[in-house]
Amino acid sequence: MKQAIVVVSFGTSVPEAMWAIENIERTAEQVCGQPVYRAFTSRIIRSKLLKRDGMDIPDPHTLFDQLCKQYERIICLTTHVIPGIEYEQLCADAASFPQVHIARPLLWSESDYDTCVHAIMQQVPPCAPHEALLLMGHGTEHFANAAYCELEHKFRTAGHSHVYVGTVEGYPQLDSIIPQLQAANIQKIWLMPFMIVAGDHARNDLSGDGPDSWKSQLEALGFETQTILTGLGEIPEIAKKFAAHIQEV
Repeated sequence: MKQAIVVVSFGTSVPEAMWAIENIERTAEQVCGQPVYRAFTSRIIRSKLLKRDGMDIPDPHTLFDQLCKQYERIICLTTHVIPGIEYEQLCADAASFPQVHIARPLLWSESDYDTCVHAIMQQVPPCAPHEALLLMGHGTEHFANAAYCELEHKFRTAGHSHVYVGTVEGYPQLDSIIPQLQAANIQKIWLMPFMIVAGDHARNDLSGDGPDSWKSQLEALGFETQTILTGLGEIPEIAKKFAAHIQEV
């Protein structure tokens, strides 16, 4: 059967962050041995890349329509972290193409959470006493936002009581985490995005110099901070987990 893989991402316009997406794509191609195509869901990012770099990246619907004329079966690997609003929209879009089969997002099964906990802890330096690791997820109003709370609990049960998980647009936000950091007498905080790419959110909302960034807010309260600008897609173990989701399909 003639088969292809479509890797669907929200996208990024930050050149340094693109490697995270490319790493997932290359890992999928190596593991599955099938041609891999790219689609971005964000119209704004696609337009910006076309105007700035001449990079014409299709949206998922357009790419599905093109590839269904060439392949008998298409596996869509979504790089969404949780099965939220955008994942459901992608599933609904793909449902109009009988050849398209959707793989699961990053956080779905219990083993997915375990993989992420292990991968993150292998990526960051050991925390000394009175230090903490604070991860920034995107967050959503969708009930799938509960995944971030489960993730933090997974860190706790794995013995990493110094790891906290917050979100930009969901729960918990930074103001819910600061009292916990103060109660634990944390003095230094390692900041890291829990997002596929270390893009705009990581470089502005997390570690930017503006007064509203997490870095600035924490430093204003007397915490020392250090940022780890690594997207999840850059981490080999997580890229392999995405490839494993293709194989599950």
